[in-house]
Amino acid sequence: MEYNPNDARRKTSPEQQIIRANRSLEYDRKFKKSAEDRLNQENPTPQGVFKVQSQAVAREIVGKANELVNKKRKGEISNADFAAQMAATEQMVSNLGNFTKTVESNLALYNDMLKNGTLSYGIDQHEEAVLQAIDKGDVKLALDKDGRVRMEGVGRHPMEGNFDVNIYDFVNIPKPFRKMKPINLLVDPFVKNLGLDENGMPRARTNENGQLVYDSGDYAEHDKEVLDFTLNALENVGPEGVRSFLGDHLNMPNNEIKALAEDVNFVDEEGLEFEDAAQAAAFKNLNGYMNGKYTRQVRPHPDTIANSAAVSAADIASKKQVKLPAQEEVQQTEVMQTPQGVVAETATEDVMQTPATDLEGKPIVDNEVVSESIEETVSSPVKMKELSAADLIKKYS
Repeated sequence: MEYNPNDARRKTSPEQQIIRANRSLEYDRKFKKSAEDRLNQENPTPQGVFKVQSQAVAREIVGKANELVNKKRKGEISNADFAAQMAATEQMVSNLGNFTKTVESNLALYNDMLKNGTLSYGIDQHEEAVLQAIDKGDVKLALDKDGRVRMEGVGRHPMEGNFDVNIYDFVNIPKPFRKMKPINLLVDPFVKNLGLDENGMPRARTNENGQLVYDSGDYAEHDKEVLDFTLNALENVGPEGVRSFLGDHLNMPNNEIKALAEDVNFVDEEGLEFEDAAQAAAFKNLNGYMNGKYTRQVRPHPDTIANSAAVSAADIASKKQVKLPAQEEVQQTEVMQTPQGVVAETATEDVMQTPATDLEGKPIVDNEVVSESIEETVSSPVKMKELSAADLIKKYS
């Protein structure tokens, strides 16, 4: 699957069109109210309904506490039972507070994203349906027969229809997340600098003919750099960012994203370990995207040009029976070990001893030998400028 941010913004899958239509209905219900509707409210807003539910459950808990106190006064309950049941009542109060705080926070986030059109298509539609049902008052806070606080009711999946909701732990209240910006804003700067030093020059190395060249190398030579950078990027955007990438930019079906996200501790065919299969799918796609964006940069090295020019000059001089000036060639080669292999830097110094002369001993100017000016290139250290995924995310988000 190829990542194309422009296509992803222009089109949606049939499934995403259903999700979008469902969100449009919710938007209209929430924000498109006539002046008459706003002035003649027969019922409170859905969030007002939730507050009413919370207050009702709180009164029920207080009632249970008062009953315990009355039983204690009448001697109808032992001290041990009273203490145990009061502890349970206090736990109810704590759970109610946690439920109320979490629901109000997550609903506020959802409604803000709904209003601004920033909800991700990577959100599991069962979870989004729960948020909508809470907002409508179709899923309510209550106490079960054992006195535990829970949320119960019915949600409506846009493709699969109604389903029952029973949530006992406030941490399971769904939380919405935004669609992330196109991932190319993050990875393009990294790809552009692969194989270059801190001055933007390809690294010096010897080619297959033993000649020095400036060469950024084949994409496969940067496997470790790509792996480290991509994993760092995926960890920084988190599971929600991965799901947004798959849904919003790759147009992957919602049920497929869900299945990948639930396949935890995933190991791919190359033996690479990932938090889940969703992260592995994102990595595979990004790796292919970067491979397609990468352009190998090869430039001639000054020493190789100089040596080639010297050979050409000697060949011309030999054909014309011209004696070239003697040269002493002093070479200093520094060999360094890098993640891409052995890299050699060679500096060559030519020492001119005598000028070229003809058979009569006169200086020769050969008009057929044209000297080309060679731009002096100063090679920089092999250390590559490190690009932090976290910094790029901060910069482009």
